[in-house]
Amino acid sequence: MSIRDRLFSSKAYMQSDKLITRRATVDDLPQLITLWKSAYLPADVFEKRLTEFHIVEDPHSKKILAAIGLHSQESAVMLHSEVFGDPANEDLYRDMLWPRFKTLARSLGASRIWTQETANFWRREGFRLADEEILKKRPHFPDGEEHLPWCFIQIFDEEKVEQAMGEHRYDALLQLQKDESDAYAQQMKVLRNVIITLGIALIGIMLIMFLYSFASSYR
Repeated sequence: MSIRDRLFSSKAYMQSDKLITRRATVDDLPQLITLWKSAYLPADVFEKRLTEFHIVEDPHSKKILAAIGLHSQESAVMLHSEVFGDPANEDLYRDMLWPRFKTLARSLGASRIWTQETANFWRREGFRLADEEILKKRPHFPDGEEHLPWCFIQIFDEEKVEQAMGEHRYDALLQLQKDESDAYAQQMKVLRNVIITLGIALIGIMLIMFLYSFASSYR
């Protein structure tokens, strides 16, 4: 039986529908600080970046079972700093948070998710070791460790994204030019109507003055 099969047949998995995943809040700090310190992570730094962390919680006991950070940098995100309040079921909690991270990465427009986490779970989910060419495209992440290898998973094809963005910008430019042309035509129409109205009024005034002058000459 595979690790995943054993995991999904476990008692913890059978009860996982009772657990919740969510973004960390200030109320979670006491537990998170304890977990970070026990893992020798910079709790004082992470406290200021609290909203990066997503947790698995038992809603009844309010115990944080797992917390993992997701840091956004340029057109990429980094999955980092795993901590677990229940180490016996780490892969279960990773599996619960992973769909959330993929959705967030896509919504942020990230082309890749990077990590230096070493758990086999991430390799099974498609993370692979980055070669030198790929590493050139990695932004600087504040939580990166120089002595650890980098792994990544591709979310979007960068060339297709850039092409789509270029087409979007071109379409937007065409729309802007059309809007400007329409606005100019509307302004010209208003100006023409004003000129016609003033012309008619001027002709009317001149006609009245002529008739008044003509009538006065016969008195």
